[in-house]
Amino acid sequence: MNLSIVLAVICGAVALVGAFCVVFQIYQMTVIDATARGLKHPKFWGVFTMNGNNSSGLLMYLIRRRKYPIINMSENDAKELEKRKKSAGVGLVFFAIGVIGIICTTLI
Repeated sequence: MNLSIVLAVICGAVALVGAFCVVFQIYQMTVIDATARGLKHPKFWGVFTMNGNNSSGLLMYLIRRRKYPIINMSENDAKELEKRKKSAGVGLVFFAIGVIGIICTTLI
């Protein structure tokens, strides 16, 4: 098997892991935020923010949540939200490295 194909598959797997990590972290952050704001069905909003190629669900959630101020966010929830933000950043780094690797292997 050609080395460039193997490297492309490995980089694709890294990009896929990064993408899944980012999507999962966005889901978790949305659930925490929706719960703190007192929105009904926070898990629905978490799933709703994940759909769409152009992040239309996330935009709709951000517009809708303006009407609801943060009512009860504990210190643990705030720490969890910060941890999720950092994990999403790590996922973005994995995604970027994977995509750059795929581009480099196709140019070889």
